[in-house]
Amino acid sequence: MPAVMRHPVLNRNKMDEKMKVLITGSASMIGAALYNRLIALGHNVIAVVRPGSRKNERLSGGQNSTIIECEMKDYAQLPDMINTGIDIVFAAAWSGTRGSDRNNKELQKLNYTYNSDLLQAAVQIGCKKFITAGSQAEYGNTHGIEEISEETEPNPDSEYGINKLRFYEYAKDFCKGTECTLLEPRFFSIYGPNDYPGSLVSSMLRKMMNNEPCELTACTQLWDFLYIDDAAEGLLSLVQSDTAQGIYNFGYGKSEPLKNYVEAMHRITGSSSELKYGAIPYPPAGCLNLNPNVEKLKSTGWSPKVSFSKGIERIIRQEG
Repeated sequence: MPAVMRHPVLNRNKMDEKMKVLITGSASMIGAALYNRLIALGHNVIAVVRPGSRKNERLSGGQNSTIIECEMKDYAQLPDMINTGIDIVFAAAWSGTRGSDRNNKELQKLNYTYNSDLLQAAVQIGCKKFITAGSQAEYGNTHGIEEISEETEPNPDSEYGINKLRFYEYAKDFCKGTECTLLEPRFFSIYGPNDYPGSLVSSMLRKMMNNEPCELTACTQLWDFLYIDDAAEGLLSLVQSDTAQGIYNFGYGKSEPLKNYVEAMHRITGSSSELKYGAIPYPPAGCLNLNPNVEKLKSTGWSPKVSFSKGIERIIRQEG
């Protein structure tokens, strides 16, 4: 197990301090979860959203909230739009995270450019902590069963992963010599309400609740699912820490064969769906295992609270 930097547990006074936080991609599943948590705690939040998006309804609002409609291409103009200093920026906006767009070279390069503009704007308005939205894709295809730590050599094999890593490396260099600390939560499999409809959890739950056949791979790969509320608490721990820096893997910390999760959903829904294991072949690259080591995140005082079964029950209650 790699060496882990231990962080002091936050005291009550620190947690009571009110911060100014700007979030791009505020209406995304992760962005909205952090936004709503910060608003509930009384922090001042500026939510940057895509103009006219129906997802903007996910934001709870409040007197300590400001909503700004801004396209990613205009991030360089944010200092003029907000006209205030910001303590923390969470950069959650990124286009083309699903399907064939993950290998759209021009689109992924634009993501890199627009987020670079955002970082420059953030430092310009006095940001002290810049938090990216990293991804497991930066590690690339992981076929072994060994744990993936923050020290694992990145080897991205998609344009999405390549440009996520490229942006992190740029941000790391850019923040040197400034008063801005860089953090990168690298998300593995986050699930919960407002998830992408085509994700494995969302699509299988929908089929199971309709008693439709479920076509699957052999589901022997190791997987790790983290419920969105636990992910938001993990981000909050990074927001509130005085000493956190660098990369933090975000996962539950306990990997199991994917089949275990599928059968848990099948049991909880009481479905009569036929589970067709092996109906979908593995891709040419082979079976991908996700086995993150999350000890560094736990060293901030965070720990996951929602088991997979409890998370599925919550989704059914909220979206069922």
